[in-house]
Amino acid sequence: MAKSGLIIAIGGGGATHGMDPDLDRFCLDQLRPWASIGFVGMASRDDPDKLARFYRRFEGAASVVSHLPETADRAETERWLTGKDMVYFGGGNSLRLLDWLRSRAVAPLFLDANRAGTVLAGVSAGALCWCESFPGGSAADGFAPTRGLGVLRASLCPHASADPERTSAFGRAVAEGGLPSGYAIDDGACVLFRGGHFAGAFSGRAGAGVRFLTGKAGRLEQTDLLARSAA
Repeated sequence: MAKSGLIIAIGGGGATHGMDPDLDRFCLDQLRPWASIGFVGMASRDDPDKLARFYRRFEGAASVVSHLPETADRAETERWLTGKDMVYFGGGNSLRLLDWLRSRAVAPLFLDANRAGTVLAGVSAGALCWCESFPGGSAADGFAPTRGLGVLRASLCPHASADPERTSAFGRAVAEGGLPSGYAIDDGACVLFRGGHFAGAFSGRAGAGVRFLTGKAGRLEQTDLLARSAA
């Protein structure tokens, strides 16, 4: 399978949470055996627990496992990216991650690598950064629509099963046209994109799924997507 342009958007859980090993296996299935895998923890300021879980999960399944330090500049990022088969973006603060990608002008480096065959995987904030827009902020500001990098031709809402208030706001925004059509991704599930477009869904947890939401004449329409479950 061609690897160019593959992005895996994970709703929640997975390697950095020490759970959902089938999600991690799904990511590994997109790579060559004994691949080189890197981690970007900018969204959580290199949370040591997430780093430790990432290394613990992938060190026995990859030839090289490393992480990009929070202090890395553009030149260091470019050197670090060389030869990577997959870069896994951890969750945390989506605005912090987006600011880093934009202000240090490193987003084009990851996208060039992605077009050349490096798979980009991300959980929660690590997935949101690549979409068109998403329900950001908190209930206090109405989960205001927030612009991502627009690589994925859709909006995203991770933690759809664990954060019903945000998920409801996501549905309203899509129905009313405040957000483009997009995907509500449960914890334990993910969406695979190729070239910015939907290429499949996977569930690594019993009951976890993905729904595609679109607005039509002010009404919300939802489609349950086929997700192969590990359970």
